[in-house]
Amino acid sequence: MNKLKLNDYRLSVYDLTASAQPAVSDVTSIAFVYAANGTVNVDGTDVVEDDGYFVEGPFKLSGAGKAWLYEFAPITQPVLEGEGISLVISRCLPQTYSGDRIFRADRVESNPGAQTPLHGHRGPGIRRLLKGRLHAYIGEGSERIDAGHAWFETGKDWVIGKNIHDSASAFVRVMILPAELSGGISSFVPASEEDANKPRSVTYRLFGERPC
Repeated sequence: MNKLKLNDYRLSVYDLTASAQPAVSDVTSIAFVYAANGTVNVDGTDVVEDDGYFVEGPFKLSGAGKAWLYEFAPITQPVLEGEGISLVISRCLPQTYSGDRIFRADRVESNPGAQTPLHGHRGPGIRRLLKGRLHAYIGEGSERIDAGHAWFETGKDWVIGKNIHDSASAFVRVMILPAELSGGISSFVPASEEDANKPRSVTYRLFGERPC
């Protein structure tokens, strides 16, 4: 693993629309393709709905589904453009993080009414809501998050997330974390001892990790 200054990098998420004619996405670093609707084919591998695939360079996408692309790239590199790809959000990473890091992709689901304790994380990341509705308190702000909405968390901001839908809510998340958390070790940082003892009321599904 290489030591890196994260403020030289960005995280971005895009919509990808697959078609019968393969389209090339010019990714230059680590990225994660999540099949949000239907099955997509990534470099000859079928990725079924609600599953994902890691890439580490340009790849071909085809099929009849829709996917989300989470990209880790230098800030000097322009965001991706082209047929079948559309940027959702892109954020520069905080300069306070440096050293050996991993790129982790996972899925977080909560039941109606569930609320997390006040917490942060060991690194920054982008989340995108797959289904349901959340009320998120992030730092000094709060907002309603509907399906399809993406948001960025620095890891340092204190956060509370509450499921305000009448069914399960789930989001797909990519974070840049210390390498010592490899293997799915939790990045959760409670704001206090009281928060540490509260139930998190969520379930996790780890798609995988790659060194940055």
